[in-house]
Amino acid sequence: SRLRARMAPKSAGAPKPSEAKAAKPAKHEPKAAKAKGGDDDKASKANSRAQKAADEEARRAAREQMLAGPGSDDDGGSAEDEAPRRPTGKAPTLDKFGNTASKAGASESAKTAELELARAEARARREAKAAKDTEEDSAGSGPVDLVAKRVEETAALRAKAAAGGKLSNKEKKLLSQLDSRVQDEAAEVAEIDSGLSAFSLSVRGSTVAEGEEADKDSVSATDVIVPCFSVNAPARVLFRDASLRLASGRRYGLLGPNGHGKSTLLKLLAHRRLPVPPGVNVLLVEQEVSASDTPVFEQVIAADYKRAALLAEESALAAEMDEADQKEQESGSDAKGAWSGAIWLEKVKRLEFIASELDAICADAAEAVARRILAGLGFEQQMQDAGSLGLSGGWRMRVALARALFIKPQLLLLDEPTNHLDLDAVLWLEDHLARNWKGTILTVSHDVDFLSEVCTDLLTLDSQALHHFGGNIDRYAEMRAQLEAKKNSEYASQQKALKESRAKGLTAEKALKDVLKKLHVPALREKPREYQVKFNFHSAGDKEGAISLQDIGFFYSIDSQPGSTRQLFNELNFKLDSSSRIALVGANGSGKTTLARLIAGELQPTSGEVGHSRRLTLGRFHQHFDELLPSELSPLAFLQKTYDMDEQEGRKTLGMFGLDGARHLIKIRDLSGGQKARVVLASLALKRPHILLLDEPTNHLDLESVEALVDGLKLFDGGVLLISHDARLIAALECELWVCGEGPSGLRVERRGFEKYRADILLAVEKRAQKAAALAEARAASQRAARLKRLALRRERTVKT
Repeated sequence: SRLRARMAPKSAGAPKPSEAKAAKPAKHEPKAAKAKGGDDDKASKANSRAQKAADEEARRAAREQMLAGPGSDDDGGSAEDEAPRRPTGKAPTLDKFGNTASKAGASESAKTAELELARAEARARREAKAAKDTEEDSAGSGPVDLVAKRVEETAALRAKAAAGGKLSNKEKKLLSQLDSRVQDEAAEVAEIDSGLSAFSLSVRGSTVAEGEEADKDSVSATDVIVPCFSVNAPARVLFRDASLRLASGRRYGLLGPNGHGKSTLLKLLAHRRLPVPPGVNVLLVEQEVSASDTPVFEQVIAADYKRAALLAEESALAAEMDEADQKEQESGSDAKGAWSGAIWLEKVKRLEFIASELDAICADAAEAVARRILAGLGFEQQMQDAGSLGLSGGWRMRVALARALFIKPQLLLLDEPTNHLDLDAVLWLEDHLARNWKGTILTVSHDVDFLSEVCTDLLTLDSQALHHFGGNIDRYAEMRAQLEAKKNSEYASQQKALKESRAKGLTAEKALKDVLKKLHVPALREKPREYQVKFNFHSAGDKEGAISLQDIGFFYSIDSQPGSTRQLFNELNFKLDSSSRIALVGANGSGKTTLARLIAGELQPTSGEVGHSRRLTLGRFHQHFDELLPSELSPLAFLQKTYDMDEQEGRKTLGMFGLDGARHLIKIRDLSGGQKARVVLASLALKRPHILLLDEPTNHLDLESVEALVDGLKLFDGGVLLISHDARLIAALECELWVCGEGPSGLRVERRGFEKYRADILLAVEKRAQKAAALAEARAASQRAARLKRLALRRERTVKT
């Protein structure tokens, strides 16, 4: 109170009596006590009340001025200008209850107020400086803000050229870069907008800044806090009065059924439709990079815009100085247009500043960092030095992920990051994020092992709200059962109370109001509907189905090297039957999918023979599973036509595999990837195969469906050959590991267990990464030495001038 009193503006005067009567103190403010003293009459009391009302208004205005954060004023002043200032005018001296204090305590109160005010000013300056530094060092603006900034810079340069001004080489190069970047970022914004235009969003409650003031000890300036928000899709509610808090430095896994709004939540955060602190840079990895002939490692490094801009300016400035030096040598220092000593000094100082900035951000180490990340994600040296034009969509997704890991955003959003990775890359990514990542992560993933290794916390999307669980996925399984029991108990209690109210003769409307008032809840809980998925795979019922491979050899031509071939398999021999449980593992390109196609008879070997028993029924699921489905039929019509079944049985099967009734009659072409995957899996179950060949079957499934898949395959009385990046699925099925790309035949059986295989993979990846980084560091040291040498020569040249 003493601090607020001293903060009162000098111009604040007592209002008229009518105005004083209208002024009411805030609920949390102490009420003004009656003035003490035996010589006060009625008139003096009225004046005292008016004066106290004016003091109350002044305190409120001072408090609002003091608590206003940087950037809250309309005049656009600096952060330091917006910090609380010492008032020059005198304000009434009050005690801690808002009463007029005696002169004896005024001196002590003044000293205390001065100390508290100085602390507030210092804190405001520190916070303003930290926010400014964070914004300058990060790409913290949302896509829309970035585009607006680029467009503004581009317009300024174009205006200068249109006015007859001559653009320097540096400005011409910057204009070209800005044009390209504006196009890319505008396309990104348009794509995000188009994906979110169908959703309506409302956000209520205090922002993160208010949270900081309310709880300084538990809230960081980089925490994301959304106390209350709702999101409506065209035909359903995704979130209703949900709350979200992401503590800085924590790694969150977001769980929930498919189609309930997980990816939408990530997009809302990425586009800052949900409030994110302005100093926090956000990056969502969900799309592959566009194909380019720029080397992959350069595409990754180019994601650091600050480094790229400094290097571009350094190059342009060096070229400009070389050109000026050459002209001076040819025409003399007194020739027209020659630089003076002052200009040379200015240019060298700028060059020195750029060099210091490059050193500060460790620009020379960027290539080594990028190559280490790319090696971990499975890129060989040759792939890193080549462009992405010849890469598949999955490999370009890896480039996008590498860019995100290289930039190190403060809030990293990942949507199914393991879908496009092989098991080796997933193991490396788990290790990298768990050991090296310092920022905040929010990831959607169906991979239980990935969530267990990476995440410190879990968020579950249930009943249109988000629930927080601290700990790993195993603890979540226990807590989830408790949450379901609590929901059922609350629903039963509410229904019992409603029934008792109706028994008293109340109408339905009055009974509802009576129950809501009695239970102190805004609305009754809906009947809990547990999301249940059950995958039942029935085998053929006999053991007569088998596949044999005899002396199989396979090679293919290398497109980039005419006349060259690559041998994948040589004299390969094995047999699969109803008792087989095999997991094919190995790096991308080692031949896993090729071997599965050879086994299925979809690809002919270059030597040897693949034999199928006469009565074999084979169930096949591959990554392009949508090619197995007729796009013009509905899921129900497809099952009825293929398996000659009635509507009731078809609907029951589709529902058991998690496809809701509203999708049973929609054309398959209009279904999502996860919904199509469920139709294929339901079809496999009806086929009653001897052997299942499954190539990445979990890619489009939610966590509950993956668990159902594991349970279904455990009970399946047939053979399974599995290609998967999901370590938990491999371990749960107790598969024998066959490592592709190793051994004289191109296939090696790993008999030491999965954990040993995991350790070997991490060690091999680390060795490749260290080798790539060492070469890059040597090149960087050479480049830095050359830069410093050029800088020293130019400094010497300037001193002579």
